[in-house]
Amino acid sequence: MTGSENGGSNKRGTGSNVQKKVDIYEDEINLMDYFLVLWRWKWFIFLASVLPALLIGLIIFLLPRDYKITYTYNMELDETTFKVLEDQFYSTENLEKLIEKLQASGFNEYAKKVAGVGTYEALKELVSFEVLPLYFEAIEPSKVKNLDELEKFQQARGTLLVMRVGAKSGENIREIASVCRKNFEQIIPLYSEKEELNKKIINLKENMAAIEEARYTLNLNLERKKSTLEKLKNSGSGSLDRLPSDIILQFNNVGGNSAYLPLPYQIQATETQMINLEEQIRANKEKHKYYADLLDLNDKLISYVKKVIPSYCTLEQFHSFLNNTLEMYKDQELLDYLNAYIKRIENKIASAMPLVEKPKVYPIAKGTVKKSGIVFAVAFMLSVFTAFLLEGLKKSQLKTS
Repeated sequence: MTGSENGGSNKRGTGSNVQKKVDIYEDEINLMDYFLVLWRWKWFIFLASVLPALLIGLIIFLLPRDYKITYTYNMELDETTFKVLEDQFYSTENLEKLIEKLQASGFNEYAKKVAGVGTYEALKELVSFEVLPLYFEAIEPSKVKNLDELEKFQQARGTLLVMRVGAKSGENIREIASVCRKNFEQIIPLYSEKEELNKKIINLKENMAAIEEARYTLNLNLERKKSTLEKLKNSGSGSLDRLPSDIILQFNNVGGNSAYLPLPYQIQATETQMINLEEQIRANKEKHKYYADLLDLNDKLISYVKKVIPSYCTLEQFHSFLNNTLEMYKDQELLDYLNAYIKRIENKIASAMPLVEKPKVYPIAKGTVKKSGIVFAVAFMLSVFTAFLLEGLKKSQLKTS
C-alpha cells in the first residue's frame, strides 16, 4: 500500500515537472516570437525612432539661442518685502510704462512679448528677480520646532537681489536690459515710497489717536489731584507744612502708599504727582502738534507721489521735489525730519545701483541632447508598439485569407 502511494506521488511529481518544462518551453517560444517580430520590423523601429529625434535636434540647433544678462544689487530684503517688490514690478500699471519705453527705444518685438505673455511664469522668463541666499536655504520650514525659530525664519533676509533679463538676440540684449533696469532702479522705488509714506501716515494717526484718547484721563486725574491737595491742606495746621529735614522716606510707588505718610509728606507727594501730570499733559500737547505737522507734511508728499506715479516720474525727481520742499518750512523740527528723510532717499538711490555696471551676457543652453533623447525614447516606444500592432494585423489577415 505504501508502494502504491509512492508510485502515485512519483507520477504526480513527474507530471508537474513535465508541465513546468512545457511552460518554460512556451515562454521561450513566446520570447522568440517577440524577438522575431522586433527583428522583422527593425528598420521601421530604427527609422521611426531616430528620424524624429534627429529632426527635433536639428530644429532646436537651428533655432536662435536665448541670452540672459544679470544685474546684482546689494539689497537686504525679507520675504515679504521681496514679494511686494515683485508685485510692484509685474503690476499692469508698471508693465504699461515698461512697454511704452521699449517701444520708444525701438524694441517693438520685445514689447509685444511683454504685452502678450499670458502667465506669470512666462513673464518671469523675460524679466525675473531672485534673492540670494535663498530664504529657504537659511532656515528650512520643516525643521522649525518653536516660535523663536519660526520668527527667525519669517525675518530671514537675503543680502543680494539678482535681476535677470532674457532676450532672443545677443546684440540687442544690453539695450533691452538697460530699459528694464532703468524701470526697476528709478520707477519701482517710487512705488515703495508710496507704501512707506502710507505706513507713516497710519502710524502718525495712531499716535495722535492715542494722545487724544489719553487726554480725558490725564485731565481727570489732574483735577482729582488738585481736589485732593486742597482737602489735605484744609485738614491740617500750618505747622504741618514744615517738613523735618533729618527724615528720609522711600517708597517704590509713592502714589500707592502716600496714604501711610504723615500729612506734610502726603501734601508733598500729591504736589509731585500734579507736576508730573501737568508735564505729561504739556508734553502730549506738544507731541500732538508735532504729529499733526508731520501728518500734514506726509500728506503733501504722498499726494505728490500719487500725482506723478502714473507718469514716468523717477526717484531722482522725487528727491528734487523734497529739496524744493525744504524752503517751505521754518520750524527746526520739520526741517530735521525732512533732511533725515532726504538722506534716506539718497541712500535708496545709491543702493539701486548694480555691483557691476556692465555684466557679461550669457547664452542659455538649448538642451538639444536632452530634448532629442526624450523624443527618441518616446518615438522608440511608439514604434515598438506600432510594430507589434502591424504584426498582429498581418497575422489576422493571413488567417482570414
